[in-house]
Amino acid sequence: MHSPDTTAARMVRWEESVRFAWWALAGDKLKASLTMLGVVIGSAAIVLVVTISSTGKAYMIAQIEGIGADLAYATLDRNGVSSTLDDELTPEDLAAVRQILPAVSAIAGTYDIPVSFQLRGKQVHPRLVGVSQDFEKIRNLQITSGRYFDPEDFLAHFKVCLVTDHLAQVAFGLDPAVGNKIHLDQFDCTIIGTFKEGVPTFGQSEIQEDTLLIPFPLVKSITGEDFFQVLYAQAESSAEVPELTRQMNRLLQARHRKEARYSVDNLSSLLHTADNISLAMSAVLIAIATLTLVTAGTGIMNIMLVNVSQRTHEIGVRKALGARPDQIRVQFLLEAFFISFAGAVVGVVTALGLVWLVARLTEGIVPLGISWTAVAVALVVSSGVGVLFGYRPASEAANLNPIDALRME
Repeated sequence: MHSPDTTAARMVRWEESVRFAWWALAGDKLKASLTMLGVVIGSAAIVLVVTISSTGKAYMIAQIEGIGADLAYATLDRNGVSSTLDDELTPEDLAAVRQILPAVSAIAGTYDIPVSFQLRGKQVHPRLVGVSQDFEKIRNLQITSGRYFDPEDFLAHFKVCLVTDHLAQVAFGLDPAVGNKIHLDQFDCTIIGTFKEGVPTFGQSEIQEDTLLIPFPLVKSITGEDFFQVLYAQAESSAEVPELTRQMNRLLQARHRKEARYSVDNLSSLLHTADNISLAMSAVLIAIATLTLVTAGTGIMNIMLVNVSQRTHEIGVRKALGARPDQIRVQFLLEAFFISFAGAVVGVVTALGLVWLVARLTEGIVPLGISWTAVAVALVVSSGVGVLFGYRPASEAANLNPIDALRME
């Protein structure tokens, strides 16, 4: 057990070391500020690295999930495989998948072809896509005016359509598109709504910049065909997608000829790819931040070594007055800690300010999120770097011979 007097003495020595360290830094503010500059950059980099990485990952995952991370999609495999009309994906296949597979929450089929027609005197070349009832939910469409198809449109084969916002703007300008008619070769269809993708696919799906949606039963009137090119099935959650993909493949194979081959895929692999990309990006950025901190630590060590050589007489006086080597060591370690911790605080505040500024300028378009774990790590690691690289100068100061030190000016 330590006596109260011993504990009090230690407290006094600690306070003395802190006071000497603070006075030493306050005596040369410019040198201290320049020394902590590298720590400022390194600690800010840590916070920004995690913010950029997490934001990028969240954005990629949101885009993939918006397109359909919970989707399985089937097509007839025509690559090197002979097929017949009986192999095509039919409305009966759609009904079977809906009824037999319990994991399916929604299902839709599509058939798309390029078309060309005159609209208000303008020649347009949109993509015509025949869709089934659940396509709006499956593809996360946003109806910007009017409405989507209702069940009666499919049952009664009503000649109605929806157009993309871009097509509506090109054809009708500021005038409302809803209520106008589009003349196709086979019939006229009335525009009942306009839409856009909930998550842009930039033309990498059946939804192009200029797209015309019609109820699937009307496709037969245009092409003579009565089958789907793509069959989409949506699972209750993304975790069920791999099993749904396998079940869907088995069901389709069982419903058709043995020679027929179907490609049933999903976007789960893209989520895994997004994770890998985010991890690789984080590793590269963290390596850069670490290099910055190591450089800053080297700078701290060099400055502290210079300080020791310049303050040799001061160290000798303190030792002559009874200061022990561990007190001298603690004093110089505290100086290194103060420099690195102050730099870390400034760096973290700078990083948080930059994140806040970007969030304000982008008005929430970029979903930036602060990781307080990264803030804590930046403070701890940056401070630790200062102490680690400050240990050698502190030890040199502690090991100085007081007689030799007092001889030096």
